[in-house]
Amino acid sequence: MRPSNKWLLALAVVAGCGEEPLPKPRGWFRIDLPAQAYAPWADSAVMAMEVPTYARVRERKAEGEARWYDLRFPGQRATVHLTWSPVTGNINELIEDAHAFKGKHEAKAVRIRSERILIDSSRVFGNVFDVEGDAASPLVFYLTDSTSNFLYGALYFDVRPNADSLAPVTERIRQDMRHMIGTLQWGSR
Repeated sequence: MRPSNKWLLALAVVAGCGEEPLPKPRGWFRIDLPAQAYAPWADSAVMAMEVPTYARVRERKAEGEARWYDLRFPGQRATVHLTWSPVTGNINELIEDAHAFKGKHEAKAVRIRSERILIDSSRVFGNVFDVEGDAASPLVFYLTDSTSNFLYGALYFDVRPNADSLAPVTERIRQDMRHMIGTLQWGSR
């Protein structure tokens, strides 16, 4: 070995010495959720409710008399797709469609918990389905007054379903949707 290479090797050894290396523990990104706060929102023709202040409601073009809305949670990369439909003697068909859509998630679901909604004072009736597991939609619900209004909703994330990683965000949005459901008032259609 040439003398200049020896000095270079010695310099590299000395420079490489220092504190003992510490392995970094495996971890996950911290999820900071905004404080829960709600604001009124309305489509005066069909419904009014309180929605989270950190969500944005956008109406989309729909077919027929139906109305489509996206309740977008940009900070959480999630959207609750809402479909309002008039009830015109087709309540059984609308409810069956909601159950059939929920059924599409059963293949990936570990469990589906059903919660019945009965709010007599505002004539809001329906079901909320909490879909556990790596299903595409961890929350599905339908609400109706059984005579004029039917609202269907489904939560989707902009990422591949991973129930463990998304659990804190999913639970928060479930709470937000239950608040929204509790404040739902049908419009004067």
